Amino acid sequence: MENVRPDWIWPGSEPLPTPWLRDLFSQDKYPQGGRLFWQAMSRLSCPVVEDMEPDPQGRLCLTFVWRGGDQSHPWLIGGPSADHLPLWQIKGSDIWFRTVWVPRDLALAYRFAQVPPSQTKTQDAFRAAVRQSLMPDPLNPDTLSGTWLGHQEAFSTIDLSRERGAHPARQPLLNDLGQSHHFAFHSRLLNAPRDIYIQAPPQALARSDPQRLLFLLDGERCEQVLQLPGELALAQLSGAIPTTSVVYVGAGHGASRVQELGCNPAFARALTWELLPRVEQVLGRSFAPAQTQIAGASLGGLAALHTALLFPERFQQVIALSGSFWWPGFAELMAATDLRHLRARFSVGCYESGGLFGRPDMVAASQRVAKHLQRKGAEVAVSIRSGGHDPALWRQSLLLDLMSLS
Repeated sequence: MENVRPDWIWPGSEPLPTPWLRDLFSQDKYPQGGRLFWQAMSRLSCPVVEDMEPDPQGRLCLTFVWRGGDQSHPWLIGGPSADHLPLWQIKGSDIWFRTVWVPRDLALAYRFAQVPPSQTKTQDAFRAAVRQSLMPDPLNPDTLSGTWLGHQEAFSTIDLSRERGAHPARQPLLNDLGQSHHFAFHSRLLNAPRDIYIQAPPQALARSDPQRLLFLLDGERCEQVLQLPGELALAQLSGAIPTTSVVYVGAGHGASRVQELGCNPAFARALTWELLPRVEQVLGRSFAPAQTQIAGASLGGLAALHTALLFPERFQQVIALSGSFWWPGFAELMAATDLRHLRARFSVGCYESGGLFGRPDMVAASQRVAKHLQRKGAEVAVSIRSGGHDPALWRQSLLLDLMSLS
Protein backbone atom coordinates (compact mmCIF):
# COMPACT_ATOMS: atom_id res chain seq x y z
CA MET A 1 0.00 0.00 0.00
CA GLU A 2 1.32 3.42 -0.93
CA ASN A 3 1.13 6.58 1.11
CA VAL A 4 -0.39 9.72 -0.33
CA ARG A 5 2.20 12.04 -1.84
CA PRO A 6 2.64 15.10 0.40
CA ASP A 7 1.82 17.46 -2.47
CA TRP A 8 -1.54 15.68 -2.91
CA ILE A 9 -2.65 16.54 0.63
CA TRP A 10 -4.39 19.82 1.40
CA PRO A 11 -3.34 20.69 4.97
CA GLY A 12 -5.98 21.81 7.43
CA SER A 13 -4.02 24.98 8.16
CA GLU A 14 -4.40 26.37 4.61
CA PRO A 15 -7.59 28.05 3.31
CA LEU A 16 -9.49 26.00 0.77
CA PRO A 17 -9.80 27.45 -2.75
CA THR A 18 -13.56 28.10 -3.01
CA PRO A 19 -16.16 29.76 -0.73
CA TRP A 20 -18.26 26.59 -0.66
CA LEU A 21 -15.37 24.46 0.64
CA ARG A 22 -14.16 27.15 3.02
CA ASP A 23 -17.60 27.42 4.59
CA LEU A 24 -17.80 23.68 5.21
CA PHE A 25 -14.30 23.58 6.63
CA SER A 26 -14.12 26.76 8.65
CA GLN A 27 -12.16 26.40 11.86
CA ASP A 28 -15.19 25.80 14.06
CA LYS A 29 -16.57 23.18 11.66
CA TYR A 30 -13.36 21.42 10.64
CA PRO A 31 -13.60 18.46 13.05
CA GLN A 32 -17.00 17.54 11.61
CA GLY A 33 -16.26 18.79 8.07
CA GLY A 34 -16.40 15.37 6.45
CA ARG A 35 -19.88 14.63 7.74
CA LEU A 36 -21.17 18.09 6.74
CA PHE A 37 -19.53 17.78 3.34
CA TRP A 38 -21.25 14.54 2.37
CA GLN A 39 -24.55 15.85 3.69
CA ALA A 40 -24.16 18.86 1.40
CA MET A 41 -23.16 16.66 -1.56
CA SER A 42 -26.41 14.71 -1.28
CA ARG A 43 -28.22 17.92 -2.27
CA LEU A 44 -25.85 19.11 -5.02
CA SER A 45 -25.00 18.22 -8.60
CA CYS A 46 -21.43 17.19 -9.16
CA PRO A 47 -19.09 18.70 -10.14
CA VAL A 48 -20.05 21.73 -8.08
CA VAL A 49 -20.30 24.93 -10.14
CA GLU A 50 -19.50 28.28 -8.49
CA ASP A 51 -19.63 31.74 -10.02
CA MET A 52 -16.83 33.47 -8.14
CA GLU A 53 -17.02 37.07 -9.25
CA PRO A 54 -15.10 38.94 -10.23
CA ASP A 55 -13.08 36.82 -12.63
CA PRO A 56 -11.36 38.87 -15.37
CA GLN A 57 -12.01 36.13 -17.93
CA GLY A 58 -15.63 35.51 -16.90
CA ARG A 59 -14.97 31.88 -16.00
CA LEU A 60 -16.75 29.53 -13.62
CA CYS A 61 -15.18 27.43 -10.90
CA LEU A 62 -15.72 23.64 -11.00
CA THR A 63 -14.98 21.38 -8.04
CA PHE A 64 -14.73 17.63 -8.68
CA VAL A 65 -14.95 15.41 -5.60
CA TRP A 66 -14.23 11.81 -4.69
CA ARG A 67 -14.90 9.85 -1.51
CA GLY A 68 -12.17 7.46 -0.43
CA GLY A 69 -9.47 6.63 2.08
CA ASP A 70 -5.75 7.30 2.03
CA GLN A 71 -5.14 4.58 -0.56
CA SER A 72 -7.60 5.94 -3.15
CA HIS A 73 -5.19 8.10 -5.20
CA PRO A 74 -7.95 9.36 -7.54
CA TRP A 75 -7.15 11.13 -10.81
CA LEU A 76 -9.41 13.21 -13.00
CA ILE A 77 -9.11 11.67 -16.47
CA GLY A 78 -10.08 13.86 -19.39
CA GLY A 79 -10.82 16.83 -17.18
CA PRO A 80 -10.56 20.51 -18.10
CA SER A 81 -6.82 20.55 -18.73
CA ALA A 82 -4.31 19.41 -21.30
CA ASP A 83 -3.15 16.96 -18.60
CA HIS A 84 -4.86 14.42 -16.39
CA LEU A 85 -5.04 15.80 -12.87
CA PRO A 86 -4.57 14.18 -9.45
CA LEU A 87 -7.12 15.11 -6.81
CA TRP A 88 -6.09 16.61 -3.47
CA GLN A 89 -7.02 14.96 -0.20
CA ILE A 90 -8.26 17.16 2.62
CA LYS A 91 -6.00 16.18 5.47
CA GLY A 92 -7.54 13.75 7.92
CA SER A 93 -10.70 13.18 5.87
CA ASP A 94 -12.17 10.86 3.23
CA ILE A 95 -12.62 13.83 0.87
CA TRP A 96 -10.57 14.32 -2.28
CA PHE A 97 -11.19 17.26 -4.57
CA ARG A 98 -9.87 19.23 -7.51
CA THR A 99 -10.91 22.79 -8.31
CA VAL A 100 -10.43 24.26 -11.79
CA TRP A 101 -11.46 27.41 -13.64
CA VAL A 102 -13.40 26.75 -16.84
CA PRO A 103 -15.19 28.68 -19.62
CA ARG A 104 -18.90 29.26 -19.12
CA ASP A 105 -19.82 27.19 -22.19
CA LEU A 106 -17.72 24.14 -21.31
CA ALA A 107 -18.80 20.73 -22.68
CA LEU A 108 -16.82 17.97 -21.04
CA ALA A 109 -16.73 14.20 -20.66
CA TYR A 110 -14.55 12.89 -17.88
CA ARG A 111 -13.85 9.84 -15.75
CA PHE A 112 -11.96 8.94 -12.61
CA ALA A 113 -9.13 6.45 -12.17
CA GLN A 114 -7.19 5.34 -9.12
CA VAL A 115 -3.48 5.55 -9.89
CA PRO A 116 -0.90 5.24 -7.09
CA PRO A 117 2.21 7.47 -7.26
CA SER A 118 4.50 4.62 -8.32
CA GLN A 119 2.45 4.16 -11.51
CA THR A 120 2.85 7.76 -12.70
CA LYS A 121 6.55 7.66 -13.59
CA THR A 122 6.23 6.38 -17.16
CA GLN A 123 3.61 6.76 -19.87
CA ASP A 124 3.07 3.01 -20.22
CA ALA A 125 2.67 2.41 -16.48
CA PHE A 126 0.29 5.33 -16.10
CA ARG A 127 -1.88 4.26 -19.03
CA ALA A 128 -2.06 0.67 -17.79
CA ALA A 129 -3.14 1.79 -14.33
CA VAL A 130 -5.76 4.12 -15.80
CA ARG A 131 -7.22 1.40 -18.05
CA GLN A 132 -7.60 -0.96 -15.10
CA SER A 133 -9.56 1.48 -12.94
CA LEU A 134 -11.50 3.85 -15.23
CA MET A 135 -14.99 4.68 -14.00
CA PRO A 136 -17.57 7.45 -14.32
CA ASP A 137 -18.15 9.89 -11.48
CA PRO A 138 -20.47 8.14 -8.99
CA LEU A 139 -21.77 11.55 -7.86
CA ASN A 140 -22.77 12.77 -11.33
CA PRO A 141 -25.98 11.31 -12.83
CA ASP A 142 -25.30 12.69 -16.34
CA THR A 143 -23.51 10.09 -18.42
CA LEU A 144 -22.76 8.96 -21.94
CA SER A 145 -22.38 5.22 -22.20
CA GLY A 146 -22.46 2.49 -24.79
CA THR A 147 -20.49 -0.23 -26.54
CA TRP A 148 -17.57 0.55 -28.80
CA LEU A 149 -15.03 -1.88 -30.28
CA GLY A 150 -16.51 -4.62 -28.14
CA HIS A 151 -16.05 -2.78 -24.86
CA GLN A 152 -18.49 -0.91 -22.66
CA GLU A 153 -17.58 2.77 -22.26
CA ALA A 154 -19.11 5.16 -19.73
CA PHE A 155 -18.30 8.85 -19.28
CA SER A 156 -19.63 11.42 -16.86
CA THR A 157 -20.56 14.65 -18.61
CA ILE A 158 -21.05 18.29 -17.86
CA ASP A 159 -22.42 20.75 -20.39
CA LEU A 160 -22.58 24.27 -18.99
CA SER A 161 -24.53 25.43 -22.05
CA ARG A 162 -27.45 23.25 -20.88
CA GLU A 163 -29.44 23.50 -17.69
CA ARG A 164 -27.78 21.30 -15.06
CA GLY A 165 -29.44 17.95 -14.71
CA ALA A 166 -31.37 18.41 -17.96
CA HIS A 167 -30.11 15.41 -19.90
CA PRO A 168 -30.93 15.66 -23.62
CA ALA A 169 -34.41 14.24 -24.21
CA ARG A 170 -34.19 11.16 -26.42
CA GLN A 171 -36.83 8.74 -25.18
CA PRO A 172 -39.77 10.68 -26.68
CA LEU A 173 -38.04 10.42 -30.05
CA LEU A 174 -37.73 6.64 -30.14
CA ASN A 175 -40.87 6.36 -32.25
CA ASP A 176 -39.83 9.23 -34.50
CA LEU A 177 -36.23 8.42 -35.38
CA GLY A 178 -37.22 7.52 -38.91
CA GLN A 179 -36.87 4.30 -40.83
CA SER A 180 -33.61 2.49 -40.16
CA HIS A 181 -31.60 -0.08 -42.07
CA HIS A 182 -28.99 -2.40 -40.57
CA PHE A 183 -26.82 -4.58 -42.74
CA ALA A 184 -23.47 -6.32 -42.77
CA PHE A 185 -21.28 -4.88 -45.49
CA HIS A 186 -18.30 -6.85 -46.77
CA SER A 187 -15.68 -4.78 -48.54
CA ARG A 188 -13.65 -6.59 -51.17
CA LEU A 189 -11.09 -3.77 -51.12
CA LEU A 190 -10.55 -4.10 -47.36
CA ASN A 191 -11.35 -7.83 -47.22
CA ALA A 192 -13.29 -7.16 -44.04
CA PRO A 193 -16.92 -6.95 -42.91
CA ARG A 194 -18.48 -3.84 -41.43
CA ASP A 195 -21.73 -3.20 -39.59
CA ILE A 196 -23.70 -0.41 -41.26
CA TYR A 197 -26.63 1.43 -39.74
CA ILE A 198 -28.60 3.94 -41.82
CA GLN A 199 -30.93 6.35 -40.04
CA ALA A 200 -33.53 8.05 -42.23
CA PRO A 201 -35.01 11.46 -41.32
CA PRO A 202 -37.67 11.51 -38.57
CA GLN A 203 -41.11 10.20 -39.49
CA ALA A 204 -42.59 13.69 -39.20
CA LEU A 205 -40.34 14.74 -42.08
CA ALA A 206 -40.75 11.58 -44.14
CA ARG A 207 -42.63 13.32 -46.95
CA SER A 208 -39.58 15.42 -47.71
CA ASP A 209 -36.71 13.85 -49.59
CA PRO A 210 -33.49 13.95 -47.55
CA GLN A 211 -31.42 16.97 -48.53
CA ARG A 212 -28.15 15.56 -47.16
CA LEU A 213 -26.36 12.23 -46.88
CA LEU A 214 -24.01 12.11 -43.88
CA PHE A 215 -21.38 9.41 -43.35
CA LEU A 216 -20.20 9.10 -39.73
CA LEU A 217 -16.98 7.15 -39.23
CA ASP A 218 -16.54 5.08 -36.07
CA GLY A 219 -20.27 4.59 -36.41
CA GLU A 220 -20.78 2.38 -33.36
CA ARG A 221 -19.27 5.04 -31.11
CA CYS A 222 -21.33 7.78 -32.76
CA GLU A 223 -24.53 5.78 -32.42
CA GLN A 224 -24.13 4.33 -28.94
CA VAL A 225 -21.62 6.38 -26.93
CA LEU A 226 -22.27 9.83 -28.41
CA GLN A 227 -25.96 8.87 -28.73
CA LEU A 228 -26.32 10.83 -31.96
CA PRO A 229 -29.52 9.36 -33.45
CA GLY A 230 -31.69 11.30 -31.00
CA GLU A 231 -29.57 14.45 -31.23
CA LEU A 232 -29.67 14.49 -35.03
CA ALA A 233 -33.41 13.80 -35.11
CA LEU A 234 -34.03 16.72 -32.74
CA ALA A 235 -31.88 18.99 -34.90
CA GLN A 236 -33.86 18.07 -38.02
CA LEU A 237 -37.24 18.43 -36.35
CA SER A 238 -36.30 21.89 -35.08
CA GLY A 239 -35.07 22.96 -38.52
CA ALA A 240 -31.52 23.50 -37.26
CA ILE A 241 -30.14 21.22 -39.99
CA PRO A 242 -31.62 19.97 -43.28
CA THR A 243 -33.32 16.59 -43.51
CA THR A 244 -30.51 14.06 -43.52
CA SER A 245 -29.99 10.35 -44.02
CA VAL A 246 -27.17 9.31 -41.68
CA VAL A 247 -24.84 6.38 -42.36
CA TYR A 248 -23.04 5.02 -39.30
CA VAL A 249 -19.96 3.21 -40.61
CA GLY A 250 -18.69 0.54 -38.22
CA ALA A 251 -15.00 0.61 -37.31
CA GLY A 252 -12.41 -2.10 -37.56
CA HIS A 253 -11.10 -3.48 -34.28
CA GLY A 254 -7.65 -2.95 -32.79
CA ALA A 255 -4.82 -2.45 -35.24
CA SER A 256 -7.14 -2.67 -38.25
CA ARG A 257 -8.91 0.54 -37.18
CA VAL A 258 -5.63 2.45 -37.02
CA GLN A 259 -4.49 0.96 -40.32
CA GLU A 260 -7.73 1.86 -42.10
CA LEU A 261 -8.27 5.36 -40.69
CA GLY A 262 -4.63 6.40 -40.89
CA CYS A 263 -4.76 7.92 -44.39
CA ASN A 264 -5.34 4.58 -46.10
CA PRO A 265 -6.36 5.01 -49.77
CA ALA A 266 -7.98 1.56 -49.74
CA PHE A 267 -10.36 2.67 -46.99
CA ALA A 268 -11.28 5.83 -48.91
CA ARG A 269 -11.88 3.78 -52.07
CA ALA A 270 -14.03 1.27 -50.16
CA LEU A 271 -16.25 4.08 -48.86
CA THR A 272 -16.54 5.74 -52.26
CA TRP A 273 -16.63 2.86 -54.71
CA GLU A 274 -18.35 0.17 -52.64
CA LEU A 275 -20.32 1.56 -49.69
CA LEU A 276 -21.69 4.79 -51.18
CA PRO A 277 -23.39 3.04 -54.15
CA ARG A 278 -24.79 0.40 -51.78
CA VAL A 279 -26.24 3.10 -49.50
CA GLU A 280 -27.82 4.94 -52.43
CA GLN A 281 -29.30 1.64 -53.59
CA VAL A 282 -30.81 0.99 -50.14
CA LEU A 283 -32.22 4.52 -49.97
CA GLY A 284 -33.50 4.38 -53.55
CA ARG A 285 -31.95 7.67 -54.62
CA SER A 286 -28.63 9.33 -55.37
CA PHE A 287 -27.05 12.39 -53.80
CA ALA A 288 -25.04 15.12 -55.48
CA PRO A 289 -21.45 15.64 -54.24
CA ALA A 290 -22.45 18.94 -52.64
CA GLN A 291 -25.11 17.06 -50.64
CA THR A 292 -22.76 14.33 -49.44
CA GLN A 293 -21.04 14.86 -46.10
CA ILE A 294 -18.44 12.83 -44.24
CA ALA A 295 -17.46 13.33 -40.60
CA GLY A 296 -15.39 11.74 -37.88
CA ALA A 297 -13.58 12.37 -34.63
CA SER A 298 -9.88 11.98 -33.86
CA LEU A 299 -8.55 9.37 -36.34
CA GLY A 300 -12.02 9.37 -37.88
CA GLY A 301 -11.64 13.10 -38.56
CA LEU A 302 -8.34 12.45 -40.31
CA ALA A 303 -9.91 9.70 -42.44
CA ALA A 304 -12.91 11.88 -43.29
CA LEU A 305 -10.73 14.67 -44.66
CA HIS A 306 -8.43 12.21 -46.42
CA THR A 307 -11.42 10.64 -48.19
CA ALA A 308 -12.77 14.04 -49.26
CA LEU A 309 -9.36 15.04 -50.62
CA LEU A 310 -9.03 11.83 -52.65
CA PHE A 311 -12.61 11.90 -53.95
CA PRO A 312 -13.81 15.52 -54.20
CA GLU A 313 -16.17 14.42 -56.98
CA ARG A 314 -18.17 12.48 -54.35
CA PHE A 315 -17.60 14.16 -50.95
CA GLN A 316 -17.62 17.96 -50.91
CA GLN A 317 -18.50 18.60 -47.26
CA VAL A 318 -16.32 17.32 -44.42
CA ILE A 319 -16.33 17.71 -40.65
CA ALA A 320 -13.28 16.78 -38.59
CA LEU A 321 -13.66 16.80 -34.81
CA SER A 322 -10.30 16.85 -33.04
CA GLY A 323 -8.78 15.59 -36.29
CA SER A 324 -5.50 13.71 -35.95
CA PHE A 325 -3.80 15.95 -38.49
CA TRP A 326 -0.43 15.37 -36.86
CA TRP A 327 -0.43 11.95 -38.56
CA PRO A 328 2.97 11.20 -40.14
CA GLY A 329 3.00 11.95 -43.85
CA PHE A 330 -0.41 13.62 -43.92
CA ALA A 331 1.00 16.92 -45.22
CA GLU A 332 2.26 15.20 -48.37
CA LEU A 333 -1.22 13.85 -49.05
CA MET A 334 -2.75 17.32 -49.41
CA ALA A 335 -1.41 17.80 -52.92
CA ALA A 336 -4.71 18.54 -54.69
CA THR A 337 -4.44 21.86 -56.50
CA ASP A 338 -8.12 22.75 -56.89
CA LEU A 339 -10.29 22.49 -53.80
CA ARG A 340 -12.77 25.23 -54.65
CA HIS A 341 -15.72 22.88 -54.14
CA LEU A 342 -14.62 21.63 -50.72
CA ARG A 343 -16.40 22.94 -47.62
CA ALA A 344 -14.74 21.88 -44.38
CA ARG A 345 -15.35 22.48 -40.70
CA PHE A 346 -12.72 21.65 -38.11
CA SER A 347 -13.54 21.68 -34.40
CA VAL A 348 -10.99 21.20 -31.65
CA GLY A 349 -11.08 21.60 -27.89
CA CYS A 350 -9.21 24.41 -26.18
CA TYR A 351 -7.58 21.78 -23.93
CA GLU A 352 -6.06 19.88 -26.88
CA SER A 353 -2.92 21.96 -27.20
CA GLY A 354 -0.53 19.28 -25.97
CA GLY A 355 0.17 18.14 -22.46
CA LEU A 356 0.96 15.01 -20.50
CA PHE A 357 3.72 12.82 -21.99
CA GLY A 358 4.14 15.11 -25.01
CA ARG A 359 0.73 14.69 -26.62
CA PRO A 360 0.41 16.46 -30.00
CA ASP A 361 -0.91 20.00 -30.26
CA MET A 362 -4.17 19.37 -32.12
CA VAL A 363 -5.20 23.03 -32.09
CA ALA A 364 -2.10 24.07 -34.01
CA ALA A 365 -2.42 21.08 -36.36
CA SER A 366 -6.03 21.98 -37.24
CA GLN A 367 -5.11 25.59 -37.91
CA ARG A 368 -2.13 24.58 -40.04
CA VAL A 369 -4.15 22.20 -42.22
CA ALA A 370 -6.96 24.75 -42.59
CA LYS A 371 -4.56 27.40 -43.91
CA HIS A 372 -3.13 24.95 -46.43
CA LEU A 373 -6.59 24.00 -47.72
CA GLN A 374 -7.66 27.64 -47.90
CA ARG A 375 -4.69 28.38 -50.15
CA LYS A 376 -6.02 25.65 -52.46
CA GLY A 377 -9.41 27.37 -52.66
CA ALA A 378 -11.39 25.42 -50.04
CA GLU A 379 -13.90 27.03 -47.69
CA VAL A 380 -12.59 26.07 -44.25
CA ALA A 381 -13.51 27.26 -40.76
CA VAL A 382 -11.76 26.23 -37.55
CA SER A 383 -13.67 26.43 -34.26
CA ILE A 384 -11.75 26.20 -30.99
CA ARG A 385 -14.41 25.22 -28.50
CA SER A 386 -14.52 24.92 -24.73
CA GLY A 387 -13.68 21.31 -24.06
CA GLY A 388 -11.21 18.52 -24.67
CA HIS A 389 -10.65 15.34 -26.66
CA ASP A 390 -13.88 13.68 -25.63
CA PRO A 391 -17.38 12.62 -26.77
CA ALA A 392 -19.26 15.45 -25.01
CA LEU A 393 -17.51 18.10 -27.09
CA TRP A 394 -17.66 16.02 -30.27
CA ARG A 395 -21.43 15.63 -29.97
CA GLN A 396 -21.92 19.36 -29.43
CA SER A 397 -19.44 20.32 -32.16
CA LEU A 398 -20.89 17.99 -34.78
CA LEU A 399 -24.30 19.62 -34.45
CA LEU A 400 -22.84 23.13 -34.59
CA ASP A 401 -20.71 22.29 -37.63
CA LEU A 402 -23.65 20.69 -39.45
CA MET A 403 -25.61 23.88 -38.83
CA SER A 404 -22.70 25.90 -40.21
CA LEU A 405 -22.73 23.83 -43.41
CA SER A 406 -26.51 24.13 -43.88
